[in-house]
Amino acid sequence: MAVSSALSTALSGIRTTQQQLGVTSANIANAKSTGYSRQTSSSTAQVAGSKVYGVEANKVTREINLLVQKQWRVSTANSAYADTRVTALSALDNYWGAPNSSSSLSSVFSDFTTTLQKLATTPGDTAIQGSAVSASQNLVNRLNQLSGDVQSLRQEAESNIADAVNRVNSLLQTISQLDKQIVAVGAGGTNSTAGLQDKRDAAIDELSEYMDIRVSDQIGGAVSIALTDGTQLYDDEPVTLNFDQQGVVDASRVYSPDDSKRSLGTVTITDGPGAGIDLFKSGSIRSGKIAAYKELRDETLVDAQAQLDTIAATLSKATSTRQASGTAVSGAGTAGYTLDVSGLTEGNTLKVDYVDASGTSKSITFVAYNGGTAPDGSFTPDPNDTVVGLDLSSGTDIGAQIAAALNTATGSTDFSGTATPAPPSAPTSVTINATTVPASHGSISSISGEISSPTEQSGYQEFPLFLDGSTGKPYTGLTNGTDTITGLAGRISVNPKVVADPSLTVKYSGSTLSGDGTRPQAILDALDSRVYSYSSSIGIGSASTPFKGTFEGLLSQVVNTQGSIVEDAKNVADGQKVVTSNLKERYDNSRAVDLDTELMSLIQLQNSYSANARVLTVAQELMDVLMNTFK
Repeated sequence: MAVSSALSTALSGIRTTQQQLGVTSANIANAKSTGYSRQTSSSTAQVAGSKVYGVEANKVTREINLLVQKQWRVSTANSAYADTRVTALSALDNYWGAPNSSSSLSSVFSDFTTTLQKLATTPGDTAIQGSAVSASQNLVNRLNQLSGDVQSLRQEAESNIADAVNRVNSLLQTISQLDKQIVAVGAGGTNSTAGLQDKRDAAIDELSEYMDIRVSDQIGGAVSIALTDGTQLYDDEPVTLNFDQQGVVDASRVYSPDDSKRSLGTVTITDGPGAGIDLFKSGSIRSGKIAAYKELRDETLVDAQAQLDTIAATLSKATSTRQASGTAVSGAGTAGYTLDVSGLTEGNTLKVDYVDASGTSKSITFVAYNGGTAPDGSFTPDPNDTVVGLDLSSGTDIGAQIAAALNTATGSTDFSGTATPAPPSAPTSVTINATTVPASHGSISSISGEISSPTEQSGYQEFPLFLDGSTGKPYTGLTNGTDTITGLAGRISVNPKVVADPSLTVKYSGSTLSGDGTRPQAILDALDSRVYSYSSSIGIGSASTPFKGTFEGLLSQVVNTQGSIVEDAKNVADGQKVVTSNLKERYDNSRAVDLDTELMSLIQLQNSYSANARVLTVAQELMDVLMNTFK
């Protein structure tokens, strides 16, 4: 080999070894650095024809398992989603309080019923009357507080979405800048982009906490990023997301795909590929923190509020509405029932059970309303219920309205009805009859009603104890033609007349004896025994088989449901944490620096360097000998 060739080969070997030594040294120095991926630099022989004339270093690459990295990012989004949910639900569970806690809703209700029991036993005790009012106030205050807590969590979710969107925009900008640097530096030949890639990966890893993403490699070392449904987030240029955060969030504020009905914020792409896409409306964000915040704000916490509102509504109805049953009456060629409807107001219901001419038993639920649109089948939870509106403002006798509906339903003229007194006076009773001739005819089986007690001392045991603070009236299901149940738990209050005069907890008329405990006992019975059907919209039961139960049954079911939701969320989060942790360990191990391996490599490289240096030394000696020969 010519001396010049030896020099050239040795120099290329030294240069390559120096680069590899630099990579190994960097690995050793960054062995404990977070986010650092082990780097390697291989070498390739320089060949011309069939002769090797040197060696050159290849581009520095990272040791990393890309498949595990992809799996870990998917798992990170799922884990962030689960952790976000369990954090909010655990806070909600703490607000509800443990069952044995004195501040829990169950305990506060128990205190209320215990006081009523004492009042039923000693109704003339003014101190206990006052305690009953205080217990009533404690109960509504707890409902008010829980409603506020739920809305605070929804407000927090709204704010967290805004913060998350800002962070996502920042991360996309960072990824874009690093991506362009990687492409530029990588175009320079052997220049290492490993450090830049680590920084870009760190930003992408954090991005995966907020949304479910899919990363694809592009030419020149670049990447593109999209949501798992294909919506592009970054491809040479990043998109810009916008969240139109709303102000104060309360029970009346809802998300809707219809912008005219939406009163909460939504995430849209305002700049870049896909500009104008509403990511909430399209359902593009399926996992990660943002998806969890949206689900909490628009579903989970909305259900919790609905459950509280239903508790408040049932509490108000059970104490203010009486269950009236009709009395059988008969006349010349007719038979039917008369029902006391004193206090009938919008939202109250009358149920008529009848038998048609063919002998088939059926029923119709009549819902009182004051003009406007008549209530339909959705007014009651029972999917098989036949609902007919009873217009109190039409000037038509409600008895005649009931009879007309029965005749329409049966295709006959068997039924007739009258109310007393006649319109325009408010009816106090209604009578529905069916003809007894000819032999084939319809008949009335029974009439019953859920009717509001008109005043505190109208002679009925039920009375307006709990009111809707926005109307000053007990909840009935309709107010001016609209169901006002949404947010009721935050508005419910104790009747100020009862607060001013606690004796009204006992006195149901002006002549009630001081030792008469009928009213408090009747209220206890209504809460303990009266059965209601509840809408599946509260997250309990289903549309086909709605949950039925007493007020106490509802309260117990809601508490158990909340506990189950939290427990399920914790189990999901714990399971996902194990999966993510295992993938993280595999991901970190795939790019970790092993000091023993690096030290061994360092020794080999030092030996290689020494060998190449020795070649240079020998070449130098040969050159010296050659030069001395010609002196």
